[in-house]
Amino acid sequence: MAISVHAIPMQGKYILYRPLRQLAFVGNKAMADLVLDLARHPSSPSSRAPEQAIAFLRAIDFLAPDPPPPPAPDPAYHPTSTVLLLTSRCNLRCTYCYANAGEEPVEDLAPELAQAAIDHVCQNAAERGLPRFDLGFHGGGEPIQAWETVQRATAYARGKDLDCHISLVSNGVWTARQREWILHNLNSVNISFDGRQETQDRQRPFSSGRGSFKAVMHTIGALELAILPDTIRMTATSPWRGDLPEDVRFICQETDCPAIQVEPTFSPQRGEHRGPTQEQGEAFADAFMEAFEIARRADRQLMYSGARPWLTAHAFCTAPYGALVVTPTGSLVGCYEVTSDRHPLAPIFTLGHIVGSRIVVDDRARTALLARLEERRAQCQDCFCYWHCAGDCYPRAHAATGGRLDVASPRCAMNKEISARILLWYIMDGDGLWQGRKVHPREKQLAKSF
Repeated sequence: MAISVHAIPMQGKYILYRPLRQLAFVGNKAMADLVLDLARHPSSPSSRAPEQAIAFLRAIDFLAPDPPPPPAPDPAYHPTSTVLLLTSRCNLRCTYCYANAGEEPVEDLAPELAQAAIDHVCQNAAERGLPRFDLGFHGGGEPIQAWETVQRATAYARGKDLDCHISLVSNGVWTARQREWILHNLNSVNISFDGRQETQDRQRPFSSGRGSFKAVMHTIGALELAILPDTIRMTATSPWRGDLPEDVRFICQETDCPAIQVEPTFSPQRGEHRGPTQEQGEAFADAFMEAFEIARRADRQLMYSGARPWLTAHAFCTAPYGALVVTPTGSLVGCYEVTSDRHPLAPIFTLGHIVGSRIVVDDRARTALLARLEERRAQCQDCFCYWHCAGDCYPRAHAATGGRLDVASPRCAMNKEISARILLWYIMDGDGLWQGRKVHPREKQLAKSF
C-alpha cells in the first residue's frame, strides 16, 4: 500500500512529513530521496538503502500505512448549530472591516427569525440523539448592538428541553449592565482585540475616532475574573514584522487569555478582502513565527487559520456543512463573512431563506457550492497542506486569485511557509520528531471552530 509522504525543503535540508500520520523529522537529501522512493514502493526498499536508515524509519513507524483519511462531510444538511449574523450596525469603525460595518444600510435580524433557526437546530439535535445544540452570535456588525434580540434568543434557547451552548463573537465594548448579563448567561466569548494601545486605538476606533483600548481591556479583565472561557481574535496589519510580535507579547503579559487567533489583512480599505503580494506574505510569515515563539514561551496558543498542521480535515470550514448561518435579512449562507445579500459572494454562498417559521434550503444552490469548494480543494492534492488547510478559506482564496480556482497565490505560498515552519518548530522543540499527539488540545479545538 502506498503511503503519503512529502519532502519539504527547509534551510538546506528537508522536513520529511507524513500528514495523515502527523509525523515529521528533518533529514538530508539522501534521506529525502529514500523516503520518497519508499512511498512509491513501500514493500521493496532499494537494495542500496542503508540498513541503519531503514531501521530508523521502521523504529519511528514512518513506514506504517496511512490511517483512514478524515471522512468527507455528510452531504445531508441537518445542522445542529446556528450562527446568527444579527446586525450591520457597529459602534466601532475598524480600519480593515471586510463588512464595512456601521456604514452599510441598517439591517437587523428579527427575533422571530432567530427563534425559527433555534427551533430547527434544536429539533435536528434531538432527532439525532445529541445532548445539546449550539447557538452563536456573530455578524457583519457588532452583535451586542442588537441587544434585545441577543437577550430574547438566549432566553428562547435556554427554554428548550435540550441544553444549549451559547457563544458570542464581539468587539468587547459593552455597558456595565450588558457585561454582567453576558457573564451570567453565555458559555463562551471571543473578543476581537488587536494588542497594544497604539495598535488597538489605530485599527479599532469608535465611530467618533476615539480609541477603544481601555473599554476592551476592561471587558477582558471582567471575563478573566468570571473565568469565562475566552479567546482573543487579532487582526494584523502592516508592518507585520514590527507590530505583530509586540502585540502578541502584550496580550501574553497583560491578559490571562490562553488562546489567540491572528488573521492578517492585506486590504488598505474597508469593505473588501485582498490577497497578499509575495513580499507581504513573507513578511507576515516571519512576524507570525516570531509571535508564535513569544506565545509558546508564555504557554499560550497562537493560531492562524491558514496553517494548522495539527488538524486533519476534509474541509477548511464547517459553515457550509453543519451550521445554519442566518443573515439579518433571513438568508441562509454557507460563510460567516457573507453577511449581506450585497456581498459579492452572496450569489455563490446563499443556500436558502427563512420563510415565516420555516427553514427553506435551496438544495440545488447548496450542491453547487459544495461542488465548487471540492473543485477548489482538488487543485491542492499534491500539497503537504492538503489535509490541513483543505483548500483554504474560500473568500480569502477568491480574493487572492481573482476568483480563479485553478491557480495558487502568494497567500497559498504564505500558508505553506508558515505550516512548514510550525512543523520545524515542533521538531526542534521535541526529541527530533513531531507527532500530532503532542499538540496542545486547545489548538485542535480552535482549528475545528472554522
